[in-house]
Amino acid sequence: MTLTTLLVIAAVVMLTGISKSGFAGALGVFAVPLLLLVMPALDAIALMLPILIIADVFSLKSYWRQWQNELIRLLLPGVVVGVLIAQWLIQIIPAAWLSAAIATLSLLFALRSLFFAKIRYGFLASDWGGRVMATLSGLASTLVHAGGPPLIIYFTAKALAPRQYVATAAALFALMNGVKLAAFSAQGLLTLDLLFSALAFVPLALLGNWLGVKIQQKFNPQHFLRVMNWLLLLLALVLYAKLMLS
Repeated sequence: MTLTTLLVIAAVVMLTGISKSGFAGALGVFAVPLLLLVMPALDAIALMLPILIIADVFSLKSYWRQWQNELIRLLLPGVVVGVLIAQWLIQIIPAAWLSAAIATLSLLFALRSLFFAKIRYGFLASDWGGRVMATLSGLASTLVHAGGPPLIIYFTAKALAPRQYVATAAALFALMNGVKLAAFSAQGLLTLDLLFSALAFVPLALLGNWLGVKIQQKFNPQHFLRVMNWLLLLLALVLYAKLMLS
């Protein structure tokens, strides 16, 4: 790997730790688009999985048993369905289409967060709304490791307390990534080289987790997320430019 690739992976690991422990996975949508700047789409998706699982361990430790078990039982079946659908799509979508889909999802999420964040989704507070959002979360999480937005919409509609919000998301993502690990391994997408590369960044995942908890406790997360969403919008445009020039 080149120095540029290593630096991008390091930034992604830090951002992932911060996202999981401080923002219920909201910044996870950044990870794969950033990696697409330095590696192919399938490699980026596979590399992120062990990094996410490492971050899950630290997030669960930080919010141990503060999650809502009844919500996890409600949402987990939909998550599994979304993961299975995405695994099928990965096998049939060309790499360029997958990169374009990632850029498009990044653009849509940034625009929604920046300009339509005040729209309320009260109808999604129902159990069926939760199941739909869980399926979309499993789908987006597998394709672009960005399962946070659908769950954030649902948890916002449910008006969860902040720590329950983050803790329940952390527990659900940990279970989701366990399902994804089995599916990725069965399809041969997760190679030993990618696994060892991810394991080398464990200390940065721990540091990112610590920073995320501190940010969640001491800083205004809305201001931080707004800056991140503007950067995500810029990143999506960069990815589009890269696709058009390739």
